[in-house]
Amino acid sequence: MPLDLSIIIPTFNESGNIKALIELLHNTIDKSITWEIIFVDDNSPDKTYQQVQKLSKDWNNVRVLRRVGRRGLSSAVIEGILSSSADYFLVMDGDLQHDEGIIPRMFASIKQDNLDLVIGSRFVGGGSTGELALNRVKVSRFATILSHRILKTKLTDPMSGFFMLSRAFFEQNVERLSAIGFKILLDLVASAKTPPKLIELPYQMRKRTEGESKLEPIVVWEYLLLLLDKSIGRFIPLRFMMFILVGLSGVLVHLVVLKGLLNFTDYSFLIAQSMATLVAMTNNYIFNNLFTYSDKRLTGFKFFKGLLSFYLACSIGFVINITLAEFLFKLDVAWYLSGLIGAVIGSIWNYGMTKYITWR
Repeated sequence: MPLDLSIIIPTFNESGNIKALIELLHNTIDKSITWEIIFVDDNSPDKTYQQVQKLSKDWNNVRVLRRVGRRGLSSAVIEGILSSSADYFLVMDGDLQHDEGIIPRMFASIKQDNLDLVIGSRFVGGGSTGELALNRVKVSRFATILSHRILKTKLTDPMSGFFMLSRAFFEQNVERLSAIGFKILLDLVASAKTPPKLIELPYQMRKRTEGESKLEPIVVWEYLLLLLDKSIGRFIPLRFMMFILVGLSGVLVHLVVLKGLLNFTDYSFLIAQSMATLVAMTNNYIFNNLFTYSDKRLTGFKFFKGLLSFYLACSIGFVINITLAEFLFKLDVAWYLSGLIGAVIGSIWNYGMTKYITWR
C-alpha cells in the first residue's frame, strides 16, 4: 500500500525515549493515514538502534536505518527520506521535546493547501521555548538573525528541527543541499530554487527528560559553515576554505615553535625548522580531522594511520611548493608572486591528496 507519510527521526543516544515516542505518535496520527517511522541512528553507543529493532517487532510500521562511520543530523535526514517512498515527510527529534499534537494539523495543511513546507515554530504567535535555558534561546534568536542574510524567505524559526515537507519539494532541491551540520531546515530553504510555499504553526517545546542535549561547540561551528557554504560555497568549495584556514593556523604554530627552539635550544636552524614543520603538520591534521572533516572523523588506529598519510601527502606538497616557487623565481617572476603561486599549488595538492587518501 502506498505510504502517505514517513516520519524521519535522526537519533544519537536516545534509547530512553524511543518507546514513549512511538506510543505518542501511534496515539496521535489518524488511522486513515498510511504512515511509518524511520529512525536514522548514527551507531549510538547506547544501542538506540537495537531498541528500535526490538520495538519494531511490536509495531510493523517502525524501522531503523543504522549508519556506521558517519555522523550528522542533516545527512541522516536526507538518507532517511531517500529510503522512503512516501508522498510527505515529517522531520522531528527523538528527545520528546517536539509536540506531536500538531502533526495532524501539519499534515492537513500541507495536503489541502498544496504547500512545500509546514514548520513547527517556537517563535510564531502561540509558540513557546518552554523551559529551554535562556542562553539556548539567545543562541537560537541570534542564529535566526544570521540566517536572514541567506534566506529568500524570512522564517521566525529557521533553526526548527520539527517540520513537514512534500516529496516534490525535496526532489527538486536534494542535489543542491549541503548536508552540513544539524540545521537541515535552513539548508532546505536556502537551497530551494524558488521560495517555497510554506506556513509556520506554533508549538510549545517540552523539556527533555532522557538523554543529553546535542548542542556542543561543534554544532555552532557547523552552523556557521552552513551559512558560509550557502553564501559563497558555489564559488569556492567549503572544505577547501576550511583547509586553508587550518593551514594558516599551522603557519602561526610553525613560527612560534621555530622561534622557541632557536631561542631556548642549541638546535641548528635545519633541525629546528624540521621539528617546527612536523609540529605544524600535526596541528593541521588534528584540526582538519576535528573540523574540516568532522563528518569523516578518524578515531582509534585509523587516526594514527591517517596522520602518517597526512605527513606523506603534505611533505610532497611542500616539495612541490618550493620547487615551483624556485623555478618561477629563476624565470624572473617577482619573488612574492613566485612564492604565492608555489604556496597555492602546494595547498591544492595537499587538499586534493589528503581528501582522497587520508579522509577518503
